[in-house]
Amino acid sequence: FVDNAVFIRQKASVYQANGAKSLGVVSLENDPADFNWTTELGTGSEDSSMSFGKRELAPHPLAKLIKVSNTLLRVAVMSADQLVQQRLGYKVAVTQEAGFMTGTGVQQPLGLFTASALGISTGRDVSTDNTTSSITADGLINAKYAVKGQYQDSGEWIFHRDGIKQIRKLKDGNGQYIWAAGLGGQPNTILDRPVNQTEYAPNTFTTGLYVGLFGDLRFYWIADNLSLQIQRLVELYAATNQTGFIGRIETDGLPVLEEAFARVKLA
Repeated sequence: FVDNAVFIRQKASVYQANGAKSLGVVSLENDPADFNWTTELGTGSEDSSMSFGKRELAPHPLAKLIKVSNTLLRVAVMSADQLVQQRLGYKVAVTQEAGFMTGTGVQQPLGLFTASALGISTGRDVSTDNTTSSITADGLINAKYAVKGQYQDSGEWIFHRDGIKQIRKLKDGNGQYIWAAGLGGQPNTILDRPVNQTEYAPNTFTTGLYVGLFGDLRFYWIADNLSLQIQRLVELYAATNQTGFIGRIETDGLPVLEEAFARVKLA
């Protein structure tokens, strides 16, 4: 079997909570009103529009226990000990990736594809010109330009491979594919922006569901309180001739600026 790729940690902003129970994130709920044209000694009108909110990143524990026969650990030609530790590392990575994509925010990360007032609300959903069962080229253009220019310049797409399969077949009005293959080590692009493929993005193509996302992934924040630790339990399971391995990590994540994102939604 082939391991699923994970990517979001390389794109997001990752912070260390350094033992704190949570990491507070100040959010701008409403911008100040525009400046007033005034006189040399004037101050302009007092602003009553600007308001702040708060998001909270509270690293949640992830853990897994594996028990392995001591006989296997002793006689295996390939190191069973190293294999167990490697697989624990991989599994914690994919569990996090799934959480960062579709987590509920309840004792787990708040995912990019989860509609929430604490992350990306439904106001950032873009379905115009998509059909009830497929993504369209016009729908992708609408999603990209639902995001302001300063985020477009750093923006990237996220799709499941099923979504990418659909997009690879899309053509513009001149019969040219909108997908551009990367050359010389450069990433593949859609509408001139890089594409990320993950098995943990939504891939059910039916009315009203999310099937992709465009945005500046730096505004997805991850807070870690404990990097992966693997504890080896030699005595606890001695009666059954086994050794235990417990993997633990503490992490949380959520989008902190919804205007930096647009979700691709079917009509």
